[in-house]
Amino acid sequence: MVAETFDLKFIIDILPRVLKALPTTLYITAWSAIFGWLFGLVFTFARISRYKVLSGAIGVCTTVIRGIPTVVLLYLVYFGLPNLLRGTTGIEISQWEKTTFVIIAMALELAMTSSEMFRSAYNSLDKGQLEAAHALGMTRLQRFRRIIFPQGLYVILPNLSSAALALIQGTSLVYTLGVMDVLGRARQINSNEFGLKSLEAYIAVALIYWAFSFVITCLFKLLERWFGRGLKTVASSTST
Repeated sequence: MVAETFDLKFIIDILPRVLKALPTTLYITAWSAIFGWLFGLVFTFARISRYKVLSGAIGVCTTVIRGIPTVVLLYLVYFGLPNLLRGTTGIEISQWEKTTFVIIAMALELAMTSSEMFRSAYNSLDKGQLEAAHALGMTRLQRFRRIIFPQGLYVILPNLSSAALALIQGTSLVYTLGVMDVLGRARQINSNEFGLKSLEAYIAVALIYWAFSFVITCLFKLLERWFGRGLKTVASSTST
């Protein structure tokens, strides 16, 4: 075994090369978050609906998906979804890009975990406000936009921040499907160096993920302050 000598200059040199793969990581993260949170809301409405069968089915799916490791779910979607659609509908999707399957898998996992967060936030709301809004003739959409969404979002923002960080970290697994993300690019560079720069390559990846996570954390803190200030303004106006 050849002993490695730590090379700080190598980290500085490869950072720009590794960053060229960052758009792929950002693309996967962004679309997974959008679809994951949108479908999370849909699943939440299904869970709190009066249709017990639908609510129970979503609950079972949530339990199953949350119990499957991310990397296993990636493989299940990548290999299983084309076979499932081909066998049931005759639709062929095996020619889709790998990033599409990655987004489906990660969005599905995020949707199931987020639906439980959204449901908890909904249950924490003062039901008296909803009853008053209903008495005033507000539609369901108006109640959601004016009462449920702003108050529920403020309650759930810390959990959403944690979910976003978990999603970002989960993208580090997509290289196992051959997607050339940040980690995949770093592993490729290290392979070109005959595996002698493993520590430097992984430090470069760690710095990129840390910076990415730091930006997301700061963004959610700003959102918490903004929504918190808005709720305090509403509360002070109603008390006077």
